[in-house]
Amino acid sequence: MRKILLLIAVAAFVAMLPATAMANFAIHGNYTTDTDACAGCHRAHTSYSSVTWTDQLGNDQSALLVGASTEIWEFCYVCHGADAPGADTNVEDGVYEGTLYGETGETLNGGGFGRPGFEDGTWTSTHMSEGSWGAFGGGITGMDVDSYALGMGPEVQMGCGACHDPHGSPNYRILKSALSVGDYSVDVGGYGPGGTALDPDPNGFVSSVETGFPQGGFRLHTAYPAYQPNYTRAMYAKGYDQPLMDVNNGAAGVNSSKGMSGWCTGCHTQYLAYNNAVAPSRGATVAASYDTTYAAGEWGGVGNLMLRHRHPMNVELNNYQGPDRNMLLGAIPSLEPTLPVAHAFSERGTPTPQASDWIECLTCHRAHGTKAQMTGFASEAGMESLVDQDGNKTNPYVGNEVSALLRVDNRGVCEGCHNK
Repeated sequence: MRKILLLIAVAAFVAMLPATAMANFAIHGNYTTDTDACAGCHRAHTSYSSVTWTDQLGNDQSALLVGASTEIWEFCYVCHGADAPGADTNVEDGVYEGTLYGETGETLNGGGFGRPGFEDGTWTSTHMSEGSWGAFGGGITGMDVDSYALGMGPEVQMGCGACHDPHGSPNYRILKSALSVGDYSVDVGGYGPGGTALDPDPNGFVSSVETGFPQGGFRLHTAYPAYQPNYTRAMYAKGYDQPLMDVNNGAAGVNSSKGMSGWCTGCHTQYLAYNNAVAPSRGATVAASYDTTYAAGEWGGVGNLMLRHRHPMNVELNNYQGPDRNMLLGAIPSLEPTLPVAHAFSERGTPTPQASDWIECLTCHRAHGTKAQMTGFASEAGMESLVDQDGNKTNPYVGNEVSALLRVDNRGVCEGCHNK
């Protein structure tokens, strides 16, 4: 009933929206001096929505939204919800409902969040989209005494606006240019510490190899008629210092700390950065490795931090030097679309998996939610059954959402590359 009333309350403004609302287009950007888009979402004097935003002084201000939404996700679902008119991207059911920019009825690149109250097991794990949360591997160092939830990162207030900027951004899928995480902000564009806008038109941080994706990212007050988003085919680009990007040279401007994985580490800070860590089992320093000492919410406080080993991210597939190297390299052409890799920007429009492509966060995971099923050792019961020689659980953190946003059932994301 609440959803129905919300839809009725905003039916008038939805009827005025364009048939297709695309990121950085229509209602979400490309504003001009005579734009009508502001009136699609805001009322300067007559808003009665209680949704607020926080200014640079930490004060809450009214977002002046139309309708009666009390949470930002409610407002976004007016267009992007399961039963909503407006956008073709139904992020609640994780389905593309249009015809121009993807396969009709197919799963969105990010998956879906699921319908509240529908406990049907369709989505086996979803990224938190409301409330507060502490990111696994989070925190400025991963060892903060005040880390949220005993070892995870600082508390993050979640919602659609935690990751996306509804007014547009230079990035792929209007990902924000600065992330406010706890008491600090992460520099993911032309912004500095604290989220202060040093540049009102920041350079992009996350690019794409979709046809027509602009070199340097989307810019203010600029139309991009050649851009063709694809909502059902993951077309990610490597990380770049975007002003240095060269359309004809896939190596120009490459920066392994950026791209989609670099953006994810705005919250999951320890999942990408190299670290010098002490390995307790060896009593030695592991220099410039993918080892980090941090907790993941499963122990009571920083005194129980452990060394964590992480799969390398933002690295070329060709870097793998295991005994089955030739098998992995031979499997690269068949990775996509199941396991999308990050391509050189010079491949815009026609990306083809190859040895120089990167493995990144979204090679294995979906950003919003997954339908992957976990059985056997990958299930909750299977995880709890595994113990080491001292009788300790080998995986102390076992939650209800053991599919961990993985794209493929069980550990098919591993088998896709390694072919064991």
